[in-house]
Amino acid sequence: MTRLSACTRGLALAAALLSTACSEKPQDAPTPARPAVQASAGLITGAVQPADAVIGVNLTDNATGQTITGAAVDSQTGTYRFEAVPAGTYMLYFDKKPGYVRPRQQSVTVAAGKTTVVPTVAVVQSTAAFAVDGAAFRPPYIDLSLGFDGKAFPPRQCFSIAMGDGLGFSPTSAAGSYILFLTMPYAVQVGTYPLNADFTYAVFTDLKAGTFDSRLNPAPTPGGTLTITAVENTPPFPRSVSGTFSFTATNATTGTAKTFSGTFANAYF
Repeated sequence: MTRLSACTRGLALAAALLSTACSEKPQDAPTPARPAVQASAGLITGAVQPADAVIGVNLTDNATGQTITGAAVDSQTGTYRFEAVPAGTYMLYFDKKPGYVRPRQQSVTVAAGKTTVVPTVAVVQSTAAFAVDGAAFRPPYIDLSLGFDGKAFPPRQCFSIAMGDGLGFSPTSAAGSYILFLTMPYAVQVGTYPLNADFTYAVFTDLKAGTFDSRLNPAPTPGGTLTITAVENTPPFPRSVSGTFSFTATNATTGTAKTFSGTFANAYF
């Protein structure tokens, strides 16, 4: 009995050791190291709406004022992205498409190893519509152009709202057939202006009908009026204006006149 008990105890001890050995977990395999994030750089992401209103975005160093790089804007989603940007403070400048107001520049701060998300920028569209002797025009290109009043000395700075179908605005300018200029003082404010003065006038050029100028109307025919309903000129730019107009303009060669009326919104310089 004693011998059997000893044998039994030996078998029990062996079984216990075997059980312990089988229950031990194998050592975990080493976890692969993750790629190191560039310690001194970060990421910038953002978006514009409408998605096709901006061609690209430029990243400028605040310290030097120099453009570091540019990013294209996805015309389907409106998103853009700058990678591996050194930590620091920058300014984003937006390159708009024709017919839109340039968005204000955005200040961004990049932290090392972080992603800076720029709030979505809403891009305002310029619009215009007018009628010439009842015929409707809806120009696809609306812009402001700077100029000088050539009849005053010293010349006074002015600008013109230019509305046309391509003449002078696009790479395919030869396809343009008409353009309307509404010229006014550079320091324009909300109010109504007569369109028969040297400094405030309207000129319409049609490749078929010729040129009509509101300053050429024979007396007592008035030139008409330009009413500015809104001016956005808070620094930094953009500068944009909105308003309405109604006037008569005369052709210098034929002496014939045409009547014009219309509106414009967010015409941008």
